[in-house]
Amino acid sequence: MNIVRSIPGRIRFESESEQAVLYIQEYLQKVVGDDLGEIEFSYSQRSGRGLALFSPCPNLTARVLEAMGAAMAEPPVPELPTCRTAAPGDEMACTLPALGSALYEAETIENPFWIVAKKVLNFYMTRLFMPATIRPYWTVFSVSPLIFEGVRSLFQRQLNVAVLDAAAIGSALAMRDFNTAGTIHLLLDISETLEDWTREKSRSDLASLFRGDGKPVWVLRKGEEVQTPQENLVSGDLVIVRSGARIPVDGVVADGTAMVNQASMTGEPLSVKRGPGKEVYAGTVVEEGKIIILSEGVGDETRFAKIAQVIADSENMKADIHGQAVKLADKIVPYSFLLSGVIFAVTRNWMQAAAVLMADYSCAIKLATPLAVRSAMLESAHCGALIKGGKFIEQLAQVDAIVLDKTGTLTKASPEVVDICPVNGYTREFILRNAACMEEHFPHPVADAVVRKADEEGFNHDEKHAEVEYILAHGIATTLDGQRMILGSRHFVHEDEGIDLDEAEAQISRCSESGLSTLYMAVGGKLAGVIALQDPLRESAYRFIRRLENMGMKRIIMLTGDGEATARNVAAELDIQEYYAQVLPDEKTDLVDSLREEGYTVAMVGDGINDSAALSRADVGVSMKHGADIAQEACDVMLTSERLDSLMDAMSLSKMVMRRIKRNYRFIVGSNTLFIGLGVAGIISPAMLAFLHNSGTVLTCAHSMRPMLPEQ
Repeated sequence: MNIVRSIPGRIRFESESEQAVLYIQEYLQKVVGDDLGEIEFSYSQRSGRGLALFSPCPNLTARVLEAMGAAMAEPPVPELPTCRTAAPGDEMACTLPALGSALYEAETIENPFWIVAKKVLNFYMTRLFMPATIRPYWTVFSVSPLIFEGVRSLFQRQLNVAVLDAAAIGSALAMRDFNTAGTIHLLLDISETLEDWTREKSRSDLASLFRGDGKPVWVLRKGEEVQTPQENLVSGDLVIVRSGARIPVDGVVADGTAMVNQASMTGEPLSVKRGPGKEVYAGTVVEEGKIIILSEGVGDETRFAKIAQVIADSENMKADIHGQAVKLADKIVPYSFLLSGVIFAVTRNWMQAAAVLMADYSCAIKLATPLAVRSAMLESAHCGALIKGGKFIEQLAQVDAIVLDKTGTLTKASPEVVDICPVNGYTREFILRNAACMEEHFPHPVADAVVRKADEEGFNHDEKHAEVEYILAHGIATTLDGQRMILGSRHFVHEDEGIDLDEAEAQISRCSESGLSTLYMAVGGKLAGVIALQDPLRESAYRFIRRLENMGMKRIIMLTGDGEATARNVAAELDIQEYYAQVLPDEKTDLVDSLREEGYTVAMVGDGINDSAALSRADVGVSMKHGADIAQEACDVMLTSERLDSLMDAMSLSKMVMRRIKRNYRFIVGSNTLFIGLGVAGIISPAMLAFLHNSGTVLTCAHSMRPMLPEQ
């Protein structure tokens, strides 16, 4: 256990269990005694953090910290074996896992081994106990759907794989080889079952990253708290959410105050205060307190549900190589019939002619490719990179230029306000309070840092201004007491708005030379102050850049809206040779376009609203977990964890799956050519030929489904 942060009357700490928190509470009462007064403890098992609230007296705070330190030095208390069920008024109920952490279990999907085993067992047990006189009729009945499918394709003037499968089964029936016809049907069924299983498993697992728990929720109806299933919620319901519970709707707080952890939405690990009039979102978690939410978005209308819908629709975005495989499979069919006809014309042997139909190339090619692509998508999701469609796997494998937005990508996405420099008679409190009031409308790491700083210093930043306007890539603007108030980049404040920065040039230079980022606030056409922020680099950023180089990336480019000095310092620390400072959205898009015109396959990594256009224009757009909604919507790959290595895993997977598909092609062509040769030569019978061919197809499908990345 350790102290995270303390201010007078409020101490946040980390703890391993609820019982340990109870032990600390008892210890404080024993040591500090009556001087302590009323103290309120709360604890979230999901985040592993607790909060102590008491009288805001500095001397008392020091005594509480000392006593807590002594309590934490005691031997750890065993974990509670269970925790109680949430109920009205229960403020210490068990918490739910974070929605964006992929801890939710996917719906139960049967193991494919048992699915195949049951099909094989059912096939042979049916044959074993069925009278011999009935078996041929049963076989004809079982394979008839495949024959009808082939006939339907012929009537539609299509000579495709369905026609070839029907011809192979029809040839076996014509030779009264019912065992071979049944075996072909069984193995085709197994291959398609494996494909269906992989499709459903990938959809289920990908969607589980954003699916809620489905538990009943508490709502206020006629002044009484009642439970209702989540699917029964409607817009306008007053939803009650207590400590530890996940918020099930998008809406506005109507009553109460709570600390809400928005890690699943923004990636920010620290909770934010939400009271009446503040917006909250489905998938975030109430760490402390109780709020009543006027629901505005429920069910499929929540932001998380819309992301889940994108996942469900990802099957429509097939890889180009997948489409090529289907086309290739269908193109091979006429040649199979032609070869069969030539062999019959030469040998006048139906058995040898049928051999070509029994072992074709198209079936395995058509099945193995989508299986490999879907398996890679599923494996990538488990590694923290959600790929929205198969075609982006193919493009990821070809990426040779990457453009990286600095803030939130190479940095930790948890900046801190380290300095506030007021000018022109404004106070530090005025700048911080009003900046927080404006920024809280936009869930972005920089905005969260300003809001968090105001909360830590106890500044009330309730809205007293007009509606806040977001100005793309520049900043935000509003009106306060009839004066225009703006907050944003140097380019926005100085060049676009014409605000004189000379009075703060010394502070600006000091911040820039120290590698700090700066926000500028102006009121009524005059500079009010400068906010300096420090956003530390991710520990993995340097290794990430080196791994990109080792992968053979030809161009690695860093973009930032910060000034030249800050950009230069970061680039030097990461040893990035190519970077651009004070970049605007259209310049990001122009850079991506120019790289593509030069022949590069470009990946763009960003998280902000101002990155969305470039994400859409890149061959592969990558958004971070904490990215803005529009960035997550525009991207092709979304990192669901904070690991930059997740992108490397996705790129490695993409390269490996393309190699696997090519190996599958070689195996399919080689093995089936051998089988056809043996059949035409009369060395093996059509029944054995069909068995070898279809077994090879099943093995190829199983190989396509195998994991590619080594266990970590």
